[in-house]
Amino acid sequence: MIIHLIYTAMYAILVVSLLISYDLFIKNFKELNLRLSFKILIGIVLFISQVYFIISFSLNSIGYVAYEYTIPIFIYYFGVLKEKIYLVGLVPVILLTFFALINKFDWQAMFFIIGLNYVILIVTYLLKKTFFGKANHTFFYLFSILVTVGSPMVDSGLFYRREIGFGDVVFLGIGSGIILFLWKYYLHNQKNFLEKINTKIIERNYDELTKIKNFRSLNEDISKLTLIEKNQLIVGMLDLDHFKQINDHYGHQIGNQALTFFAEKLTTFLDQKIEDPSLVEVYRYGGEEFLVLFRGHTLSEVKNIIEEFHAFLRKEQLNLDAAQLTLYFSAGISEAEPALDISETFYQADQALYEAKRKGRNRTIIFS
Repeated sequence: MIIHLIYTAMYAILVVSLLISYDLFIKNFKELNLRLSFKILIGIVLFISQVYFIISFSLNSIGYVAYEYTIPIFIYYFGVLKEKIYLVGLVPVILLTFFALINKFDWQAMFFIIGLNYVILIVTYLLKKTFFGKANHTFFYLFSILVTVGSPMVDSGLFYRREIGFGDVVFLGIGSGIILFLWKYYLHNQKNFLEKINTKIIERNYDELTKIKNFRSLNEDISKLTLIEKNQLIVGMLDLDHFKQINDHYGHQIGNQALTFFAEKLTTFLDQKIEDPSLVEVYRYGGEEFLVLFRGHTLSEVKNIIEEFHAFLRKEQLNLDAAQLTLYFSAGISEAEPALDISETFYQADQALYEAKRKGRNRTIIFS
């Protein structure tokens, strides 16, 4: 019994290791720098080899087939690709192929196995649709235990005419418990890891004060654009008027509040004004200067948007302890051209901005 228990624990660890490895493959599927057809082929071969190994190893080590549905139902329930539904459908093919190779194939058993597979698939789908978005996956975990304990009974009855004893059920239950414990431990650690990564990304690419994208993020975003996408950009440079006077009169703390206030109002206004968020992006360019990238707009449309923001901002006041502060800004706009590097477009928008400053501030100038 102790040896059987050790086998059960080792086998459960082996199964969950294969499960985690395939889950990582699924999660990184889109990032693999390979042809889609080749990635799909790798996924299918990897899945078949893992399930076939589980079937073969369990039969040779504990005397009956077990855990053959663990990987597919877990991947289907927790996975991110739509194509993962087909993995569950591969299980009866692998199972029946294995039994055919060892001369245990039976046509009646085949139809029963296929029917059982559809039942497992439908129940997993319903559980995913009902509970996946919630924090509690208890019903799925209970179902996975039921499948783990029940499928060996079905397989043994169909292909071996052998009963699964009470001891086998207990050990299968223990193995399922080990798998669930290790899987939940894996999910918990993965969640913590992703939170740390997201925190580092935010710290690296977002301005700490205003919480909008920073200059580093601007360079990275520009580098990802194709030449055609770059040539479709319109750049807006916005700079707070008399910001030095605000700092000198009210102090740097109020100056920081003014920058945060301005960034919040700018992003709020653009979110309300532009329906498609992918057509606009806001960055803190440096100091009190902000840069806005527009896609899918003409120069006149961008100028109208910024002029409307002038009017919007005049109605919004930064509340201080003893006063209310109204912020004003100047803006310069430039349109990307195929013959010019994007950095030249930034320079032109900056020149238009300084022209707006020279002409009295609180206005928008298009580079010409």
